[in-house]
Parts: sequence; C-alpha cells; structure tokens
Amino acid sequence: MYTPSDNIKIKANARSFIRTRLWPIWQLLLVYALIEFVLGWIPELIFGKEVNAIQAVLAGTATTLPREIDYGPMIGYYVLGGIFSALLVPLSFGILRNVSLWSRGVRSNPFKVMFEKYSSIKEFFKTYGAYLLVSILTALWSILLIIPGIIKAIAYSLVPFLLYDEPQLTIWQTLKKSEAIMKGYKGKYFLMMLSFVGWFIVGAFTFGILYIWLIPYVMASRAMFYDEVRRSYYNDDPARNSEAARPDFTPSEGNDSPFSDEPFADNQPFSDTPNNDDDKPFSDL
Repeated sequence: MYTPSDNIKIKANARSFIRTRLWPIWQLLLVYALIEFVLGWIPELIFGKEVNAIQAVLAGTATTLPREIDYGPMIGYYVLGGIFSALLVPLSFGILRNVSLWSRGVRSNPFKVMFEKYSSIKEFFKTYGAYLLVSILTALWSILLIIPGIIKAIAYSLVPFLLYDEPQLTIWQTLKKSEAIMKGYKGKYFLMMLSFVGWFIVGAFTFGILYIWLIPYVMASRAMFYDEVRRSYYNDDPARNSEAARPDFTPSEGNDSPFSDEPFADNQPFSDTPNNDDDKPFSDL
C-alpha cells in the first residue's frame, strides 16, 4: 500500500518546483487577471451610471430624487457580472491544471491547457456545473455549522484536478471520487492549508509582495498533495495515477512549452530530502 508523503516533504517539493516555474505560473495568473479586469469592466461600462444613481438614491445621498426607481439596470449589472464570473471558472481550473502537469514533469502548451475547458459547450458547463454544485453543497453544510462546511469543502478540494485526470466521470461521480480519495486525508489537508495562514498574514505587511512567491507555492502544494493521495487511492498503479490514465492522452513529442527549454528529467524533478530552511517561520504541520 502506497503511503503519501507527509506535509513537510510535499511543501519542500513545492518550494523546489516553484524556483523554476514562478514566472510561468505568474504569466498565466496575469492573463487571468487581465481577462477578469476586462470582464468586470464591461458591466460597469454598460450599467455603471444608472447603478450608481440608484445606489445614491438608496443611500440617501442623491441630490435629486426620481419619481420612480428603475431597478432594471441594477438587475442587468448583477446578471451580467454573474455570467462573466461563471466564464472565469474554467480559467482558474486551467491554471491549476498547468501547475499539476508541470509538477509531474509533463510538457504542455500552457495556454492551450488553460483554455481547454472552453473547447466545447459540454466541457464548459461540466466544469462550471461541478464548481456550482460544490459551492451549493458546501454552503448547505455550512448552514448547519461552520465545521461541516469546512469538511465538505476539503472533501471536494480535488474536483478541479479530477475534471482533467478522469474526464469520463459525471459531475456527481467527480465529487464522489474526490470524497473517496480524500477519505482519511482531510485532516492532513486542513493542516497543510492551515500552515500557510502565517505566510498570508506576513504577506499583508509586505504590501502583497510576498504573495508573488506564496500564491504559486500554495498552488503547487495543492497539486502535489493531490498526486500523493491519488497514488495512495490507486495503490501507486501507474495505469491509473498518471497522465496515461486519461482516455485522450497522447505523449508529447518535444518541448512545446514556450516557458522552458529544459524539461524535468525522467519525471522526477524533486529531491527526496525535504529542505526546510526557507519555511521555518511557520509550522509544517
């Protein structure tokens, strides 16, 4: 039975990984931020003036009061904003997918991977549907108490990765598979994510500069945690826990990544010996 690496080793490997992939990850994040900015600006451009006038009336700061308030622009503003927010979900999953592939030493075209879930309407709605269902179920469990909501959020935390590695599953099956793989490891995942809290607090005092390193660090840690518990679930069966498990997988010929000309050797980019020197301020629980 395969035993997953502990959190200290996973995070040490993640730090080693981002030393060579920090800028490629941020290129994807900056593209995401630009698209998010443009999509967020469109509702403001179309409805902003009317919405601001309505908000001023509701807040009691308007200089003139209309006889009747037309809430149509406000409804249009939030509906359009909601649609654009939905459009961003596959992009965020695509960034995680790139990090996952790179951490495995797999060569890929990063922007093709990032936009992969827009290849068809079916793929888009499956991706957004999984995200929406996870959000709804987590919210419903949170209504009971905060802790059940956190537990469910952790149980479904592998969904963004499974949508790519096991695309043959339905939305519901993807959620159930995430729960099954995370069985026995939810506490481990919670402690790993908790260990980043101190870094985020410190980052606030650096005016966000630390986040340039921290955000890719967290993403890489999540991807490597997923690979470890997935290997345990399939008992390290190479036919189930690798890229070859995908029905649509075809081996890459040459390095088609625009970011790096030096692929990882033999799919083993990391040392087996954790290096804790650069993570001492906070505990790797």
